[in-house]
Amino acid sequence: MNNFNNYLKKKKIIKDILREEKVHMFFSLFNSKETSKLYFKKKNIPLGWHWLYFSDNFFLEETDSDGHQKRGAFFPKFKGCKRMFAGSEIIFLNNLALNSLSTKISQISKIENKSKNKKKIYFVTVKNTYKVKNKNVLIENQKLVFIEKNYKSKKKIKEQNEGYKVISKRNVCFNNVILFRYSAITYNSHRIHYDQEYTKKKEGYKDLLVHGPLLASYALEQFRRMKNLNLESFKFKMLKPVNVNENVIFKILKNLENKKNFRITIVNKNSKEAKFVASCNIK
Repeated sequence: MNNFNNYLKKKKIIKDILREEKVHMFFSLFNSKETSKLYFKKKNIPLGWHWLYFSDNFFLEETDSDGHQKRGAFFPKFKGCKRMFAGSEIIFLNNLALNSLSTKISQISKIENKSKNKKKIYFVTVKNTYKVKNKNVLIENQKLVFIEKNYKSKKKIKEQNEGYKVISKRNVCFNNVILFRYSAITYNSHRIHYDQEYTKKKEGYKDLLVHGPLLASYALEQFRRMKNLNLESFKFKMLKPVNVNENVIFKILKNLENKKNFRITIVNKNSKEAKFVASCNIK
């Protein structure tokens, strides 16, 4: 039985300046000229775009075969497992001001062994606290899954939107250029986003994968375009990977009983299989 208690005590601290250049680059992915002007006038980065910053900067000799930093220091080694972004829960306490010096403090809060049928599966929750001038501005509980490399889920997940009404739809397709540019902006070297041969042969996916945070940020951008509302919290879960060039539909739904709650889903345009679900609560 693995004992991961030592990893629950470790902290990782990264400081970064929230420079305007990255926001300009990210807005260009969405063709959001008008929204861009609005946020530069407000002098804050859009909610949920903190993923653009606080990149893991490690030496090339520390890089593992998947493109991430070698495990064993902050994360357990989880031998024979591939890594995936499973979801996140974010509480917005205050704005992140453009060009401010900010601090991200990361600590593993939970490690769950969900292995079954001799297949290794571990869920890791990382609590990320973001500070500006020693004040908490954002708290994120990020969930990662480390799963055996040859594991494949054949289960198809259908949408379950009872009690919600669709108020917006948008057809989207993320191509290689978008994936490359997002990896470059965020300094993300995970090979499943740009190395097709590695993705297929080593990790067993049918094609390159779209970044989980990119999907979440895009979902928030669509919500912002339609609703000029103050977000209190945002929680999302990756149900199935979204592949490069896959035709998907982003849907925004309102809760028929709770006016402060909305849902965002991503489904495959053809199979209608659910890929992503998020809950937005407004103030």
